Amino acid sequence: MPSFGEWGFILAGPDAQWRGDAGPLSTGLRYITPATIHDMLRFPPDMSEVPTDVNQLNNQALVRYFEADWGPYVH
Repeated sequence: MPSFGEWGFILAGPDAQWRGDAGPLSTGLRYITPATIHDMLRFPPDMSEVPTDVNQLNNQALVRYFEADWGPYVH
C-alpha cells in the first residue's frame, strides 16, 4: 500500500513503470546516489508483501490493520 505521499503512489501505484533505474542523476547531489536509491528499494524479509484489503473510505482497512498491530501498545 503506498503510504509515502506522492512518491509512494508513483512507485507502487498500479500504473507504475519505474522499477529502480534512476537514470542519470543531477550533479552536486549531497545525499542521493545510485547506491542510496538501490538501498531505498530493498526491504528486509519481515517487510515482504502480505495479502491485504484495499484501503478505502468505506472500509477503513488501514485503520483496522493499525489497531490490530499497534492497539496493544497505544491504549
